[in-house]
Amino acid sequence: TSDVILDENRFDDIPQVSPQENDLLSAPFTVDEVRAAIFQMEHNKAPGPDGFPPEFYQVFWNVIKTDLMALFDEFHKGNLALNRLNFGNITLIPKVGDASKIQQYRPICLLNVSFKIFTKVATNRIVKVAHKIIRPSQTPFLPGRKIMEGVVVLHETLHELHRKNLNGVIFKIDFEKAYDKMRWDFLHQTLHMKVNVNGQNGSYFQTRKGLRRPPFANPL
Repeated sequence: TSDVILDENRFDDIPQVSPQENDLLSAPFTVDEVRAAIFQMEHNKAPGPDGFPPEFYQVFWNVIKTDLMALFDEFHKGNLALNRLNFGNITLIPKVGDASKIQQYRPICLLNVSFKIFTKVATNRIVKVAHKIIRPSQTPFLPGRKIMEGVVVLHETLHELHRKNLNGVIFKIDFEKAYDKMRWDFLHQTLHMKVNVNGQNGSYFQTRKGLRRPPFANPL
């Protein structure tokens, strides 16, 4: 077989980050951006398995910042085992007052705030270049854009075709069996949870169905 050579001109219209922006995205984490991420978190939220809510990190920031920054430094160097942070508790919340059947409970996955700090810092960095590299046609998951904008655009397009008596074709395209093309070794590392029932935690297990909702803007 011959080597495949890609024509670089085909990528001219694909938005890319500049070398300076790439340096910004991959730079070591700073105290200021970690502190900013912590103090952007809302209060009165259920903590993860370790029991520490955002308020703990905010009140004791001056006490824990050295240890926390050491953790971020390990992460940046690729030396941090993510399974130390990336796990959650599935807790069942009753939908009705006298819930007695499993269908009457809503499962939520509680993640450690320490893990959420990492994702929040990463999100704050990505958002700075997201509007440049993500086309305007993608409406969800970006500040200043609304998911319903896509519905409005489709509605207005149909209205315009009807008003001008024009013919047209609209395609709804989705990735075929997208989850079948995922890296399962990665999923097996990330989908690691345990269930909390009546205050008692079970053993950790790897989920086989469904994905937990990521914190902040992770769908980016």
